[in-house]
Amino acid sequence: MSYYHFLIDLSISNRDFQQQAVYRRLMEQIDYLIELNQHRESKDLVGYTFFAYSVLQCKSQLTLQELREEMSRPFEFQSGSAILDAIAKSSSLMDEQFNSVFDKKNLLIFSDFEENASSYYNVEMLADHIKEFSKRKSWNFYAFGLKKSQKELFLRMNFSSENLILLPT
Repeated sequence: MSYYHFLIDLSISNRDFQQQAVYRRLMEQIDYLIELNQHRESKDLVGYTFFAYSVLQCKSQLTLQELREEMSRPFEFQSGSAILDAIAKSSSLMDEQFNSVFDKKNLLIFSDFEENASSYYNVEMLADHIKEFSKRKSWNFYAFGLKKSQKELFLRMNFSSENLILLPT
């Protein structure tokens, strides 16, 4: 049984999110998980965090269908994008809640990755955090919607290259 946490950027710079290919990819991921879970006795659990200048809303225990409904609603976008803080805070909070419950924990990040508001974490601190969570706590980190120019930065932050999903060029 796995846990999937969706980290969604609701910053103004990402306001066209629901019209972009990365949003379609989000919905495809949810539909894929729904299909996988149809015939399982123990279902995967999901949650989400909406963020902009800070964490705006966080829900940690939803069914896949509830998540799909939440992601289909219109979003309210706000200024600022504290993506470094949101990655670390979301994974830490979910790990505290679910550390011993799930074999695998996954943080799936959907964003334009235009950081401008993190006040707690910098790139080096987040790299250490991701390294620890990946190796010792069974977390996988995925970044959906990266621009090609952002790939090197995410590799420096200890994201696995196969978990970086670039925007189509």
